[in-house]
Amino acid sequence: MATRARHPLHTRGISLVEALVALAIMSIGMLALVGVQSAMRLNSDLAKQRTEATRIASEDIERVRSFVSVSPVAGNPGVSFDEITSRTVDGYQPPGGIGNTTYRVIRTVTDDPSSALKVVTVQVQWQDRTDQLQTVTMDGAIGASDPTLTALLMVPHRQSALSRNQGRHISIPDGAIIDSLDPSRSHFTPPGSSGVVWYFNNLTGEMRVCPGMLTDISSCPLATLVTGTVRFHISTTQPTGADAEAPAGPLMPLASTPGALALANTIGTGPPSASCFTQTVDLSIVYYCAVSTTDPLGWGGQLNLVLGNGKAFGLNSATYKSCRYTTDLPSVDIADTPSNEADPNAEFTPNANHPRTYCLERPLNPNESSLVCRDKRVKVNLINQNFLVIRGDWTCPTEWNSNNVYVEAGDPLIRANTRQHQPAP
Repeated sequence: MATRARHPLHTRGISLVEALVALAIMSIGMLALVGVQSAMRLNSDLAKQRTEATRIASEDIERVRSFVSVSPVAGNPGVSFDEITSRTVDGYQPPGGIGNTTYRVIRTVTDDPSSALKVVTVQVQWQDRTDQLQTVTMDGAIGASDPTLTALLMVPHRQSALSRNQGRHISIPDGAIIDSLDPSRSHFTPPGSSGVVWYFNNLTGEMRVCPGMLTDISSCPLATLVTGTVRFHISTTQPTGADAEAPAGPLMPLASTPGALALANTIGTGPPSASCFTQTVDLSIVYYCAVSTTDPLGWGGQLNLVLGNGKAFGLNSATYKSCRYTTDLPSVDIADTPSNEADPNAEFTPNANHPRTYCLERPLNPNESSLVCRDKRVKVNLINQNFLVIRGDWTCPTEWNSNNVYVEAGDPLIRANTRQHQPAP
């Protein structure tokens, strides 16, 4: 039986239809892919623009936050807190901006009378690729604090447990070394000492005096650290507050350790005793005293300098006078109060502020002369108990004038106020 051969045109026609269908499907896919790429590009541009807008808003807030003065500064406009005001900037394009995008920056400043703050709102607006308005908003509050006070952020709070380097108690000397056997404590060898090691609890500052390096220090007696700096300004003219801020010397030696300072007029059972060691730093002497007492209530008394080389304290030009850096209370009594406020020699300032006699308490009116230490004894370490030595015939310098008005002598962050310590005023 004979078979009929297929016409070649029928085969080619079927292949053409299939190719056309495949091309149509591929075209639809290509159109979808182009749409996805367009959306991705739009979203990418929008993300970059939003990031740029956020940076612009943040920089504007930080710019007004970094004012240099509360009040306007002559010849330097726009740098004060009082000049922080609302404003609008059109067509802003930051250096290195994204494409040809320009921004509108709207800063709104509202004064809050209840808190003396300025509330700052910054809006950054722009048109995206689809001509839609986009907005980024940031808010902030700015206080009217004098920028000079920011320096206090670098000053450790004296009552803070962890205020010095290496995360230790503020009273631990910088030269103390963290114990490798017990990292919770530090040991310090007083300068010029022999066979003495002081141990400190890194958290509390508790001090123990040991006869050398020990593993177990529990049997070493407890003590209180008193430390400070002795500076000198021996001149032929009356020292001023500026001289107290920057004494010119020359350096004078104290007595040999451990008797560089002496504890007098002691309060407490025992009685308390002091071992004081020194080291010279430039034109000053840094001293470290371990005051020991068996009285659980603490100790009190006067910690006095002892001069070396036969020098003595007195009130003439051939002798010397020690002055305490301290704080002042009113020099005149207020009659209608239960206490006697008269304190021209800063006798009754707190222990941390360096009184003439530690733990001395103000007498009560009327006519009570007994200066009894009532729960004011020293129980914690004392730092910055500083002295200034001058010629004996001069008056201890201060920044308070004869009318009890404070007059800054130099650096506003330094209170160069001293009061006579030796001889007794």
